[in-house]
Amino acid sequence: MEVKQEYERIKALFTGIDEKQLELIDGTIWEAARLRVELDDLYEIVKKSGLVAVSTKNPSMQKELPVSKMIIKVRANYLNYIAKLSNILGKNIEDDDNDLSDYED
Repeated sequence: MEVKQEYERIKALFTGIDEKQLELIDGTIWEAARLRVELDDLYEIVKKSGLVAVSTKNPSMQKELPVSKMIIKVRANYLNYIAKLSNILGKNIEDDDNDLSDYED
């Protein structure tokens, strides 16, 4: 998956959002897209190598691979960006609902 494709996918979730607000979060969308692609790439490495190297001679001897620490950091950053974007999207949905309350009984 390319960063541009992921950027467009995430940005599409914000259709109908105020253009000024969209401009404000554009960098956040780009960063979330980059992190998602990086996370996918790291996951491919994990599928091939695993997170821990285990000695064939002595299974109790194990070594944590660098990818295991990196994937945790990237995942946490990605989830942080997605939570922020989701919060913005949620606020807009709530705002729209509040506008409808004017028309209710």
